[in-house]
Amino acid sequence: MHKLDHIVLGANTLQEGTDYVEKKLGFSLSEIGYHHHMGTHNRVIKIGKNIYLEVIAIDPNSNKPKHFRWFNLDNKRQQARLKKSPQIIGYVIENQNPDMLKFYNPFFEASRGDYCWEFAMPKSDDTLINDELIESGLVPSIINWKSKKPVHHMVNNHFQLEKIQIELTQNHMKYKPYINYLGNVEKLQFVFNDKTDAFSLIKYPKFNVIINDKKKNSIISL
Repeated sequence: MHKLDHIVLGANTLQEGTDYVEKKLGFSLSEIGYHHHMGTHNRVIKIGKNIYLEVIAIDPNSNKPKHFRWFNLDNKRQQARLKKSPQIIGYVIENQNPDMLKFYNPFFEASRGDYCWEFAMPKSDDTLINDELIESGLVPSIINWKSKKPVHHMVNNHFQLEKIQIELTQNHMKYKPYINYLGNVEKLQFVFNDKTDAFSLIKYPKFNVIINDKKKNSIISL
């Protein structure tokens, strides 16, 4: 089983993403972190012993990198979606299957403050993965921490991730070979439904992050 490192919520601006999550959780996010090599900035919050939620956006004060930013943030369709509302755009795992690396670009080094890691983003493949699948957010990015993990130094709270559910329609059955190849990912569940109308399909694949607020004994959905 692959270990889930963190879940990524994208936003048109970091403030919009921050307001969205803090209103949902009723809890403050971290201070701002900067990824100078990617031209992005983020805030985070712990949602489990070893899992955190990242709110990320393009940093308008940074220089545009010569390479693509992570999580499809340079994609025009992605940007259009995020202008409508902050939303879950991906997830990051610690890979347990070395054979998967053939579907990824080479690892590069990244950092934020005192933390450093290696990161790999998926690439299109003639057989199993295409641009559409990558753009959907279904294909995880891979992380190898070179420093201590930041989640262990985040503020403790009363939130516990129950699951990250990715809901697909019958039109997405073409993704099934990749989903089967990916195998089990901690806390991740794929669900297929029979929705077929065009209006509904533009919202799919649909990410649902289910968090248990243990203090209030209630369930929160992002």
